[in-house]
Amino acid sequence: MDAVFYHMISHTQGETNPWWRVDLLDVYRVSSVTIANRGDDLSERINEAEIHIGNSLRNNGNDNPKCAVITTIPPWEPVSFNCSGMVGRYINIFLPGYNRILTLCEVEAYASPVPVDIEPTSTLGPSTTITLTENIALGKRASQSSSSNRGQAANAIDGNHNSWFHTGSCSQTRTEADPWWRVDLLRAYNVTSVTITNRDDCCAEMIDGAQLRIGNSLENNGNNNPLCTVISSSPAWDTLTFQCHEMEGRYVNIFLPGCHKYLTLCEVEVNAEPVDVTEPASSPDVMEQIHSLIHAFIQFMQKFSTYLESIITSEFMKEHQLLEMTEEDPVTQDRDGHRDRQCSDIGRVHENIATGGKATQSTQWDRFGDANNAIDRKRQGVYLRRSCSHTKAETNPWWRVDLQQSHNITSVAITNREDCCSDRINGAEIHIGNSLENNGNDNPMCAVIPYIPAGQTRTYQCHGMEGRYISIVLPGKEKYLTLCEVEVNGSVTHNA
Repeated sequence: MDAVFYHMISHTQGETNPWWRVDLLDVYRVSSVTIANRGDDLSERINEAEIHIGNSLRNNGNDNPKCAVITTIPPWEPVSFNCSGMVGRYINIFLPGYNRILTLCEVEAYASPVPVDIEPTSTLGPSTTITLTENIALGKRASQSSSSNRGQAANAIDGNHNSWFHTGSCSQTRTEADPWWRVDLLRAYNVTSVTITNRDDCCAEMIDGAQLRIGNSLENNGNNNPLCTVISSSPAWDTLTFQCHEMEGRYVNIFLPGCHKYLTLCEVEVNAEPVDVTEPASSPDVMEQIHSLIHAFIQFMQKFSTYLESIITSEFMKEHQLLEMTEEDPVTQDRDGHRDRQCSDIGRVHENIATGGKATQSTQWDRFGDANNAIDRKRQGVYLRRSCSHTKAETNPWWRVDLQQSHNITSVAITNREDCCSDRINGAEIHIGNSLENNGNDNPMCAVIPYIPAGQTRTYQCHGMEGRYISIVLPGKEKYLTLCEVEVNGSVTHNA
């Protein structure tokens, strides 16, 4: 494995979306990128920078697939980011936002050359070879659990990254229980990565908790296939790449569990290589084909039912329909009048169990910043209103709630400060477990918080992790940890 080093102190002007790029002059398979930050009190400027790797110079290379998002890098300390063998000639460091300054003190890329063939007319020279991984989702067959107006499933594989819904380039389901989207690649592939572009104009948080699944089965519409990853948070307009490490499958599903959800996708790109098989083993069996036909018929009947509803104007008929709805068949309507069958499994809806716990933290800033403020059931983001916890500036500040007994934690929701300093939470870690070693901060990790917009709430899926203690720790020196609400969903562990 070769290492390609770039030693410098680079510094852009204050501008919108500053970037830095290195041309490796050849195509490499990049295993990791190491970045050293500046050593003064402005080290937080690098927070939220993105590492992109690829062969395109579109948008100065900033549209290439993403390796990682930099949550924080301590002053002068190099931090390595695993890129899992991403292929590319260009490595970009891109800092999204207005009036941002990008400073890099050292960049190291660990990579090995990629041997491939290219046309002799290439600008890379006659001896260079390139293999470009194409987006194989283009032109394939997309479907979804339901479709809202203009939100057809195929919009998410049209090659258009426009993330404004009204332009007609995003898919969107109706509001329903457990919405899903699926692309049929028409044969089995080894999927290396999936890139998803989120909605920009509103509602970016609606994708939080979505599951990316890959496999060859259509059981449960493909949503029972193996899990590649869970989307814990995807900022508005952002494009995120998820490494799936050559998972095999014909179907790529995005599944959003929960009640009253809708799923919006503005682009889905799949990078993969065909599976080398001697016979079409990836074709669905007879039962799967029957299941697919039944699903298509159900979708047709749903659309036909919606059409009938639109031409029935009799108030008597509407009241009669309402009277026929029973407790075993509850429905609601969204703002467009679409019916939404609620979840019948009451066990799926959990209360906020944090409010019955006891909170503590590493230090307390002043009389307004008590640890228990973060579990007072108020999503109030103004600190002086006494509804946020707040530590002093210290190394690795932490906050913890004791649930009094062990639970299986499904999710943790965090509300960020609204009045100032919203970026302070960037890089905080959520830990869950039964140990108080290192104040609970050595327990298994549920998620890392890349960022939460000021005053907003983000939910992180923990998939039933077991623990009595929920800890939030912010690694680094001279850090403040402020939490304006922490909500925990889960159920008591059996035999706890």
